[in-house]
Amino acid sequence: MYNKGFRKLLVFYFAFLLFVTFSKSTLPTYYLENGFSYREIIFGIFLIFCSQIIALLTVKKLSSRTSWYLALITFLTFILLIIKIMNPVQFYVALFISGLYLFFFFVFYNIAHFEYTKREKIGESSALMFSFGPIISILAPLLAGFFARVNISLNWLFSVCLFLICILLVKSQKDFYLKFETKASLQYIKPTRSFIFIGGIWEALVLGIIPVYTLFFIKTPLNYGIFLSYLGVIAVVSNLLFGRFTDRIQKRSVFLYPITLAIALVTFLFVLAAKNIYLWIILAGTISFLLPFFWNVSTAMIVDAHENLRMAIPARELTLGSGRAIGLLIVFLSFFVEKSPKYIFIFLGFVMLLYPLNLYWNTKIKKKYQYL
Repeated sequence: MYNKGFRKLLVFYFAFLLFVTFSKSTLPTYYLENGFSYREIIFGIFLIFCSQIIALLTVKKLSSRTSWYLALITFLTFILLIIKIMNPVQFYVALFISGLYLFFFFVFYNIAHFEYTKREKIGESSALMFSFGPIISILAPLLAGFFARVNISLNWLFSVCLFLICILLVKSQKDFYLKFETKASLQYIKPTRSFIFIGGIWEALVLGIIPVYTLFFIKTPLNYGIFLSYLGVIAVVSNLLFGRFTDRIQKRSVFLYPITLAIALVTFLFVLAAKNIYLWIILAGTISFLLPFFWNVSTAMIVDAHENLRMAIPARELTLGSGRAIGLLIVFLSFFVEKSPKYIFIFLGFVMLLYPLNLYWNTKIKKKYQYL
């Protein structure tokens, strides 16, 4: 499975994730220091996914190398814009631009990653892909927090160095061309489309609420970095073994029932942690333990169900991004209802319950689809 081309792709992926993770890991504390409210930060995160959706709907054809160069350039532009934030408009424009890297990088990377993967190794390959982020998250936030404590300029300087390394690595990647037809691609992923959308809405918890709500308890870059590193350690522990295990069992969808039910239960319990830092840390750690399971199995199920990845992946990213944007918009609105939102956890818990219910409906009641 790990031929020379795949190894080069994985090195590039690791370098890119390091660049992105290091650059943005302690940014919530930076935004807070610059006077932005929790509500404004959430709205900024919402704009990231609006940008991704617009790119997916407007860019119809592109080559992989060009796209990866654009991913690096757009993210570097984002960094340059936030080095010195002069007003809210600049802040929102910067975050909107940063969302473009999600389109330019991940559509092409996901296609390349799974095209290199043998069908019988999809679970292991998916686990490998999702293990890089947690591994990087163990050290990158600590380093970023330490640099920020000394001088925030060190963060920007190190980010630029990582950017240059990534630019050099793009040249060694296999180039391929993608033409994306929105309507046909969305129709192609119909068997898994509802699962992707439901998961996207729920992910507002890990993309918006946990990073921002943690600021109620932890406000310094170094301590925030330590918290993120703790989440990274837990995620790494759960990841690779589970991917290999599901490849051996060859019935990944079965695992989605206990995983999603556990995630829903933990999401409900966050209501009790709204003013308790210790319970918050425990529950956030539990989500970090369950999340690799969920991402590994759900992604592997999608790849199993759709052989034509060049049709499936762009539609998957569009559906996932739409779900995330809607979820984050609801989170943003919840800050108008409550100063320290609690009901949003109940809402997201019920959203996740739709996942196993939908799976049961499709496979046992309607018997329309069968999933590996």
